[in-house]
Amino acid sequence: MSIICTLEKKRTDNRYYARTRKTGRVGFTQFAEEISRNCSAKPSDVILVLTELCEVMRHHLLNGEEIIIPDLGSFHIGIQSDSVETPSEFTPSKHIHALHIKFRPHSRRDPTTWKLSHPMLDNAKIKFRPTPTHS
Repeated sequence: MSIICTLEKKRTDNRYYARTRKTGRVGFTQFAEEISRNCSAKPSDVILVLTELCEVMRHHLLNGEEIIIPDLGSFHIGIQSDSVETPSEFTPSKHIHALHIKFRPHSRRDPTTWKLSHPMLDNAKIKFRPTPTHS
């Protein structure tokens, strides 16, 4: 298992950066079947629980609450708005443009270096695929 990456040229500064590439998709049913194989629940039970998870998460997010799922991370609502110079200039209907869901993956901090690591990425291997050059 490897994370595939290639180089991609950024339009703004004409430099190349490594970018990850998806190698496929996993659908809801396949996800439920894989979970079912790892525990005693039937796929239909897993689908029921995951469906309810989404409903309950939506309820709490719309209440402005942060949702913390151990070993996965936390979810909360973010907002996109224009800036104003003074609070009296701010009109929500004019300056707020969108809401979005923010996800912060579970991480742990090294007590010596203070660097964050993400346990889900432990032992990840990167496979570099050079971008073909066009002649």
